Amino acid sequence: MRNQLPVRLKKASVSDIRPNGKGLLVTAGFAKSPFGTCLIAESSDGICHLSFNNERKKMVSAIQKDWPGACIKQDDRYAANLVKRIFKKPNAKQAPLRLSVNGTPFQFKVWQSLLKVPQGKLISYGKLARLAGKPGAARAVGTAMAQNHVAFLIPCHRVIKSSGDLGHYSGGGPGRKKAIIAWEQTN
Repeated sequence: MRNQLPVRLKKASVSDIRPNGKGLLVTAGFAKSPFGTCLIAESSDGICHLSFNNERKKMVSAIQKDWPGACIKQDDRYAANLVKRIFKKPNAKQAPLRLSVNGTPFQFKVWQSLLKVPQGKLISYGKLARLAGKPGAARAVGTAMAQNHVAFLIPCHRVIKSSGDLGHYSGGGPGRKKAIIAWEQTN
């Protein structure tokens, strides 16, 4: 199994959030990944979007919805370089990827807790709620997973139902979730 990808999570800055990202430059592009084509976007604060979907228009509209005031520059070559960095085998010298996310304090705590779950391992919504300091908040954890705009990097694919059922995956459906889990367990 490969080493955990180093990630540093940062709340999106007030200047990014308050005026809907007005004046913010977001570089976005499409690239091939081990799980199909993805759309990845990065602002000056870090990667702010990563999604897998077969419908390009829906993927682009998701970035526009998150950052309606931002200037979005499409650069597929830039995206391909980011994707290479994400999916290559990490090493101890690799600088952490910077992620810029927007969410409630609880969602941020859930995402931070999820980053502690080792690659190739799974955790239930209930256990993740306890890890985040809110036992009994499994449904709220599910909402946090649905609001994760950097799929794979905040590894919501590692969260499953307590029954062992994979559950939903807003990063591209249960088939993609299963593929990512298998890839992590064998790489």
